[in-house]
Amino acid sequence: MIRALTAPFRRLGRPSADTDKGAIDDGPLLAGYKRAPRRSLVLLLLAALALACFAYGFMFGVSAPARMMPFTVPIVVLAGLTIWALPPGDYAPTKLIEPLFIAFFAAMVLWPNYLAIALPSLPWLTLLRIIGVPLVLVMLICVSVSKRFRTEMKDIVSTDKLLWQLLALLVLIQALTIALSSDPGQSLNRFIIAQVNQTAIFFAACYVFTRERLLEQWVRMLLIMLVILSLFGLWEWRLQLLPWAGHIPSYLKVEDEAVQRILSPRARASTGIYRVHSTATTPLGLAEILGMSMPFAMHFLFDRYPLWMRVAAAAYIPFTVNVILLTDSRLGVVASLASVIFYLLIWALLRWRQNRDSVFGPAISLAYPAIFTGFVAATFFIGRLRAQVWGDGSQRASTESRIDQWIMGIPKIIRNPLGYGLGRGADELGFANGAGVITIDSYFLSVLLELGVLGFIVYFGLLARGAFVGARTVISSRLDQELRLLVPLSVTIINFIIVKSVFSQDANHPLIFMMLGAIVAASYRARKAEQASASQVASDAPTPR
Repeated sequence: MIRALTAPFRRLGRPSADTDKGAIDDGPLLAGYKRAPRRSLVLLLLAALALACFAYGFMFGVSAPARMMPFTVPIVVLAGLTIWALPPGDYAPTKLIEPLFIAFFAAMVLWPNYLAIALPSLPWLTLLRIIGVPLVLVMLICVSVSKRFRTEMKDIVSTDKLLWQLLALLVLIQALTIALSSDPGQSLNRFIIAQVNQTAIFFAACYVFTRERLLEQWVRMLLIMLVILSLFGLWEWRLQLLPWAGHIPSYLKVEDEAVQRILSPRARASTGIYRVHSTATTPLGLAEILGMSMPFAMHFLFDRYPLWMRVAAAAYIPFTVNVILLTDSRLGVVASLASVIFYLLIWALLRWRQNRDSVFGPAISLAYPAIFTGFVAATFFIGRLRAQVWGDGSQRASTESRIDQWIMGIPKIIRNPLGYGLGRGADELGFANGAGVITIDSYFLSVLLELGVLGFIVYFGLLARGAFVGARTVISSRLDQELRLLVPLSVTIINFIIVKSVFSQDANHPLIFMMLGAIVAASYRARKAEQASASQVASDAPTPR
């Protein structure tokens, strides 16, 4: 019976007896893994494994359920070794990357991330983690087994070597700060989240957006989902409470103080005005993602799209701005206005290059310094606009708290320019708001405290480089309609950098890393199109006699 049970495994190490005599034999499937080690070495390894399992079980029995996260490390290591040891072949599950990527995108925008399955002493099982972890595993399997996938990914990310080198350096800095952290467990948890929500999402976006029409479909999905979010916001404004508060199933309830604050009604203390936040955790988070969508709506309005789409984009802009005003957040207004001013510049330069007979392109480009100066001056002298951009008396406490945080943070940055570890920025700063909650408002300050001065330069250098690559491709290449989406992608990255000066939460960061990957993929496609066009011209040229 033992021989019968082990027969399939023994056959893996040798050719099948049914192999055609005339066929070419490539050898056994796992021949490269078959080795006959010394018996003493096998016994030593088995003894060490038994001792490690005994120690693991003993420590688990002593520590569980209070501290369970460290015991997941061996499981993760074994999974990584298993993926690494997979035999090469053409069975990589590349077709799973796109649906998992789209599912992650939809969950990030539409699902409240604080509604999760909370098991004792374990991280929350949020929808993003339930989708993101399989996406990472699929990507790793594809990298491990498929040489074709590795070659294609290398060709895509090599579109701009500096950009992926900055990303690799950022990951290295994030990993090194774990050792510098006063709470390595928290920093390790934040590191893992960053690799799933940012690094893996970037590479997945680089891969999936090389497919034609997907980028345009992705932008349409984003705008449609944000309309749904805005409708939730209007419903919330009418109720003065989140519609699902009090109706959450027991298995999704998280007994956490932060979640209870999110579900409770929110109003600015100085005015008592209710602030909507829909599926976001804060009104600022909703204002941020709505403000970042403005360049895409403007692009659909000004580019050569069907009339119905341009009408829909024209209706989207005031509708969304109204919801931003209901959040009572200046950063959403600033992001919307910045979309106008930066998109206008890139659109004018592109118009000038593509249509030499047009007067609009050169006129706006040459007059842009005056337009920009007049726009900034208007934010100071027009009362309503000044209040929305620079604030009035009701936002004085918020402005003063941000100033106080920088005053407290700069000495700590000077004392330790290498950073205090991922996730430790707010705790190291030690600033508490009026409700007694430890908080930090500026992501600039947060990155400086967590990753240090070098990490700050690398992180925001990565974002600036992405915006530059997109703008450079737009100006230097003749693009089709879909690839011209590089314009709003670049503008959105610039907006994001501006907004991060006053907003520290990272809930919308996966969206930005999707856009960075989209910029790389679109630039790659533009480069391939130019190469194909040059080859076609060379082949059509008459041969000299």
